[in-house]
Amino acid sequence: MTVNHPERRGRLLASLIGVFKAPEWGLVAGILVVLVLIYWLDRDRAFFRAYSLQTLLHRVSLFGVLAVGAGLVIIAGGIDLSTGAVVALASVVSAKLLTEWLRRGGSSSVPPSTGLVWLVIGITLLMGLAIGLFHAFMINRLRLPPFIATLATMAGLRSLATILSQNRTINVSIAAYRVLGSNPWVTLSIFTGVAVFMSVLMGWTVLGRHLFALGGNEAAARLSGLRTRRLKAIAYGLSGTLSALGGILFTGLSGQADSRLGVTYELIAITAAVVGGCSLSGGVGSIRGTVLGLLLTQIVIKGTGIVVRGIDSTQIEGLVLGTVVVLAVAFNQTVRVRRE
Repeated sequence: MTVNHPERRGRLLASLIGVFKAPEWGLVAGILVVLVLIYWLDRDRAFFRAYSLQTLLHRVSLFGVLAVGAGLVIIAGGIDLSTGAVVALASVVSAKLLTEWLRRGGSSSVPPSTGLVWLVIGITLLMGLAIGLFHAFMINRLRLPPFIATLATMAGLRSLATILSQNRTINVSIAAYRVLGSNPWVTLSIFTGVAVFMSVLMGWTVLGRHLFALGGNEAAARLSGLRTRRLKAIAYGLSGTLSALGGILFTGLSGQADSRLGVTYELIAITAAVVGGCSLSGGVGSIRGTVLGLLLTQIVIKGTGIVVRGIDSTQIEGLVLGTVVVLAVAFNQTVRVRRE
């Protein structure tokens, strides 16, 4: 027994060193540096007020659901450009189900039951799953590149949302539905549950290892006996489901369903994944890194809007996201070339 003690200590020490060498620590350091800079430049300390921090966490929770789905697909070697369009369609469909399609014959002044609200949520999530599986069908059976397949649905689904809504906003004032997106702590709880579940799935299960193998080298994964078509269906199905969940949350936040909802949301989600260490070549990344990448980008956007006087954060969001994603991809490519 005493002979094995040094070996056990060595393995334990190696595992601890491995934890602290994880790439996510670089993101944590980056977040701390940005926070220090904001604290130094923001003399009013507006960024660090309780309401401001709560708003930041709420926004991270809303977009975090979308970012986790985007990160999953990228790790599996794909890309999903339809995220924002699925958000819009889920927003319109859930609102129509609540206000019209499932309320025929009933009084519109009487709020729907909690059971009906959950039924609507379930139908909307199933619709997102079906959209994701349709993406996998086009990629697997029709041999379309993921970029083309999801680009096509990005345009088509938004047009469908416009037709269903008749190009008008739909008011949703049902409290049991709105609480999912309007209450910051409920939204944070939903996002935390999604992030933890997906992190465990990708980091601790056989399915997660197979998804990494698929993204790393699809041909090798197929030759190893992995069912690559099924793995793609799982990845895109989960992404579509999470995008539909995002549509429900954003509709609950505003209390209105709108076919214009979700424009550029796919950019925010993909940027978070790339900044978080997900390689666009596939096979590299983590859900933890994606969450930290989203937190970093949102802190930069909000902090810049506060520090730079006369500029709203929404006005510079595109500029910040574009710059950050270019820098992140360039950095990842440089690191990859050095390792090779």
